[in-house]
Amino acid sequence: MTQDNPPPQERLCRACQRRYAYPVRKSLATRFHCEACMALSPNVRKTFETFNKRIKALSAAVDKLEKELTTRRKTGGAVT
Repeated sequence: MTQDNPPPQERLCRACQRRYAYPVRKSLATRFHCEACMALSPNVRKTFETFNKRIKALSAAVDKLEKELTTRRKTGGAVT
C-alpha cells in the first residue's frame, strides 16, 4: 500500500507574512511558520506575530478613516 502525500498548499507565515509551501518533506516549516522563522526563538516569533497583528489593525483603521474623509469631502460635509 502506498502512502499518499497531499500536495503542498501555499500558506502565509504568521511571523513574517511570507508565503511558503506546506507540507514539504524534510522542511522545518509548520502550519503557522515558514522555515526561516522556525529558526528563530519562540519569543522572537511571538513578538513578530504581535507586531504584524497590530500593524494590520492600524492599517485597517487608517483605511477606514481615509474612506470616511473621502466620503465627507464628496458630500460637502465638515472635515474636522
